[in-house]
Amino acid sequence: MAGTKQDENTKIKDSGAKKTERFPFDDFWKDLVKRFFYLLIKRAIPSLYEEADRDKKPDFLDKEFQDILLTSDKEIRKSSHYADLLVKVPLKNGDERRVLLHVEAQQSHKGGYLPERMNHYRSLIYAHHREEPVALAITTGVRPKKEANYYSHCHFGTELIYKYNNLVLSELDDDVLLSSDNPVDIVLYAAKFAIGKNEERQKFNFLRKSVELLNERGWSEEDKRDLLLFTTTIVNIKDEEILTEYKKILLQYAKEGKAMYISLLTKDETAEAEQRGMEKGKLELARNLLANGVSLDLIAKSSELPTDKIQALAN
Repeated sequence: MAGTKQDENTKIKDSGAKKTERFPFDDFWKDLVKRFFYLLIKRAIPSLYEEADRDKKPDFLDKEFQDILLTSDKEIRKSSHYADLLVKVPLKNGDERRVLLHVEAQQSHKGGYLPERMNHYRSLIYAHHREEPVALAITTGVRPKKEANYYSHCHFGTELIYKYNNLVLSELDDDVLLSSDNPVDIVLYAAKFAIGKNEERQKFNFLRKSVELLNERGWSEEDKRDLLLFTTTIVNIKDEEILTEYKKILLQYAKEGKAMYISLLTKDETAEAEQRGMEKGKLELARNLLANGVSLDLIAKSSELPTDKIQALAN
């Protein structure tokens, strides 16, 4: 029977067969939003970004949102195809705004009519708080061609039009994303790339380009590390040989003391890279102390390097 749950998942041919691994899009997007919330809002809702008090952390109302969604509609109550968040955002004027953030995180049409779902969420939140939420829908897959980007209803003289913010990955310009000073645009660029059916070698080339791009940017090491982690995750190389080739690139950068790449390596690779990074740090410390006229014995004690290596640096 078409459209059953069995069709949505990988069929099991026999009792010993394994299901094809499903990429956890929901978790990926929730982690991304929570890590880079304000930067995502800067891209999607710039007016809210300007009014937000970004010195204060946004409050992710996970438990509250689950309570709000306790409806009789099973599809609304729990869906494996969507990532939904309710976030309380502090404003510069002392007020707060609730933001409904909905990510259509599966490349299919099985989640129903998106505008109707957005209006349903809005109605539930308003009924609970008597407050209209700021709403954002992020579309990562292909939606039906005739689907509107707003909700409308007209019935015996009663008319409702509900518009909300839309961020459609397929409509974002690659050059704009790559030249942006907003770090989260790198991940949006990767997520847009991941929509297509890319070959493993194409994935490798894309990630190599991303590594080079991040390496050139003046963002914090922590941000670059997490951006690369998200990018590597969403592009999702599956071929073990190509994945090993990619890790060799990361290992080479890590050996040069670029710590942003260490978290993506295996335990053994990480240990080697950390050792190389520590060695480089000790050498830089010794050079600085030498330049300031510090004695060899004190440098050896501070840097934990042997005196003969320090003497070699002095020559």
